[in-house]
Amino acid sequence: MNRQAPFGFVTGCHAGDKFMVQATLASMRHYCPNVPICLVVDGIFDVSDLEQEYDLIVLRISELPMAEMRELIGGNYRAKLAAMWEGPFEFYVWLDADAIVWGDFTPQVRRDLDFQIFWKEAERLAMPAAPDGFQHFYFDPDLLQKYDTAFQWRGHNYFCSGAFACRRNAIPFAEWVRVEAWAKQTDGLFAWGEMGRLNYLVHAKAQRGEIKIASADLQHVWAHHGKQELEQDCANGGWHFPQIIRRPRVAHFCYRKPFLFDRKAYSRPFTIARLEHQRRHHGETGAWLAVLNEDRRVASGKLRKRIFGK
Repeated sequence: MNRQAPFGFVTGCHAGDKFMVQATLASMRHYCPNVPICLVVDGIFDVSDLEQEYDLIVLRISELPMAEMRELIGGNYRAKLAAMWEGPFEFYVWLDADAIVWGDFTPQVRRDLDFQIFWKEAERLAMPAAPDGFQHFYFDPDLLQKYDTAFQWRGHNYFCSGAFACRRNAIPFAEWVRVEAWAKQTDGLFAWGEMGRLNYLVHAKAQRGEIKIASADLQHVWAHHGKQELEQDCANGGWHFPQIIRRPRVAHFCYRKPFLFDRKAYSRPFTIARLEHQRRHHGETGAWLAVLNEDRRVASGKLRKRIFGK
């Protein structure tokens, strides 16, 4: 896809995520109405309603020009990488479909960089051995030494890849394919999804002076960072987007998905975004009924899988 704008938001979805990405899109339009949006679509399903409603640029995995790229990133967590190699923006902010824009944080996005990590700089890893859980989310440092003996893995700010800012082609496709080949040769080298590979490549390329990176505290994962700030923001706004956000950023609802039926999940900000989308088509009561019906379908699907295994 040819470049269409110097800066924009990008999010994506599979068919099962469409009802969630509606909330992501609604939050983008509410807090940053003039920022163009690209939707990466992985699968054959209709998004024309979202395309028209939010004036989207649609990038379909099935229509990417390279067969090798389509095969590598289709049907899995790597689909987000389409924006890096074939996206319409020279510089963009990526949000997973379970993340929302929480206030206008775009003044803090640094387009002078090649990659901006959205994570607390204070969480920089600087210990002699990998802590518990590191290999589950990122990679095995000992195994990685076989392929990149010069890479010093300690002291970097490892991040959740649900939100970040990136320059187009900051990591060329050929480099990513090379790392994928390492993973095929060595089981357990990288963690599930794309997060381990992305963290390694970002920090390795920065270490070699090939890209310029920096970190900003712009991603809030409530299960990791706590929910107090989000609760304070929502305190006086009812079930509408707060007019005042004390610290604009991305609110990311990974780990436990933001469903109303899950009592262990904190979902209020994401539910607000879902309602914002549904209010475009229904009244207040109708918006609530639509959200509850979406959750009913998800809960029914989970129950069927438990009973029938599919």
